[in-house]
Amino acid sequence: MKSKKGQVGLEGITKFIVGALVLAVTVIAVFLALTSLQNAGIFTAGSQAANDTDLIIGNVTTGATQFFTFIPTILTLLGVVLLMIAIAVLIVVVRRAGGAGTGGGL
Repeated sequence: MKSKKGQVGLEGITKFIVGALVLAVTVIAVFLALTSLQNAGIFTAGSQAANDTDLIIGNVTTGATQFFTFIPTILTLLGVVLLMIAIAVLIVVVRRAGGAGTGGGL
């Protein structure tokens, strides 16, 4: 088994990106299904079912577009968290290395 030292948070970012892509595909599939249901002509124009279908399509598209406009912000926050973790790990490593040796000055 390979050691995963030095890969702080890469698994978390990979899972997040895969999850976002799965969410995008799901939203697209739901949108296409609702649009085909709307265009099938099974609802009479102006009926409650037709209006509900229009409202659901509007909610799905609005929710998806708003979520994916926040992705850059979410990824920036993840980057800041990873940077803080890397700095904390670096501090721990430097302290351990500094305490392990005997102090020989110039």
